[in-house]
Amino acid sequence: MSDPSPAGARPVAPMSGDISLRAADPWFAIEPQPNGILRIWEPHVSRLLRANMFLVRGRDRDLLVDAGMGVASLRGFLEPLLERPVTCLLTHGHVDHVGSAAEFADDLRMHAAEAHLVASPPDFWTLSYDDYPPEKRAGLAAAGFDTRGHVIAALPHAGYDPAAWAVAPAEITQAVADGDVIDLGDRQFLVMHLPGHSPGCLALWEEATGIMIGGDVIYDGLLIDTLPDSNPADYRESMKRLAEITPTVVHGGHRESFGPLKYRRIVADYLAEGR
Repeated sequence: MSDPSPAGARPVAPMSGDISLRAADPWFAIEPQPNGILRIWEPHVSRLLRANMFLVRGRDRDLLVDAGMGVASLRGFLEPLLERPVTCLLTHGHVDHVGSAAEFADDLRMHAAEAHLVASPPDFWTLSYDDYPPEKRAGLAAAGFDTRGHVIAALPHAGYDPAAWAVAPAEITQAVADGDVIDLGDRQFLVMHLPGHSPGCLALWEEATGIMIGGDVIYDGLLIDTLPDSNPADYRESMKRLAEITPTVVHGGHRESFGPLKYRRIVADYLAEGR
C-alpha cells in the first residue's frame, strides 16, 4: 500500500494511540486569482474546516478576508507579501475563519453579532472533533459530515503539540454592518450582512469588477444551515438578496472559486428546497 501522506511531510511522534501525524512544510498553500487577489488555504486541515482566506492587494492598504485555523502563523506566512497596512475582515466567528485573527488585531473587523467568539474563544475549540459539544457534532452530522477524530492530518512542524493549540483572543477594532464600505484606495468592497449560516455572516461585493467574496454564505459545496447558531429562515432571505446580484466570480469560504452560472444554480437550488 502506498504512503498516503502529503508530499513534503515527514514522520513525527504519534499524537495518540491510533493516529500518527507528520510534519508538513509548507503548512499553507497559496494561489493567485485574477484582479490582484490571492487565495490561501490549509491543505492539511480536514475538508469541513479547510477554509479559504483571501488577500486583496490595494493601493493604500491590503484586505485579508478571514484567518484560517491558527494552527500555524498566518501573519508569518504572509509577511513577505504585506507591503501596506492590512485590514482583516472576518466573515463570521466560526473557528475555521478566525484562528489567526489575533495576529491582525491592529485593524480587525467583523459583525458585532459574533465579536464575542473572537474576544472569548469557546473552550470546545480543539483540534479533535471528539471534544465538540454533542449538539454541534449532531448538526454537522445532519449536514452529512464525518466528525470523528482529529481535524488535522499533519503538523506544522516537528514537535508541535496539537493538544496545546488554542485560538488566541482578540478584540475587534471596528464592528461592520450591512452597507459599510471597505476602502483600499483604488478598490471598494461593499459589506453585505447575510445571516443564516450564522447570525453575523458577511459577504463582500466589489461592484466595479463583479467580484464577490462569499465567506460561508455561498460557496461550491453543501451550504450548512443546521448548526446551533444557524437560522434557515434568515438564510433564505439572504439568498433572496443574492438572487438580485450576478457576480462575475465568487470566491467562497471553502473550495474552489466559480462563475455566474454556478452562482445562480446554487442560489436557485437553496431557494427551491423551501427550508
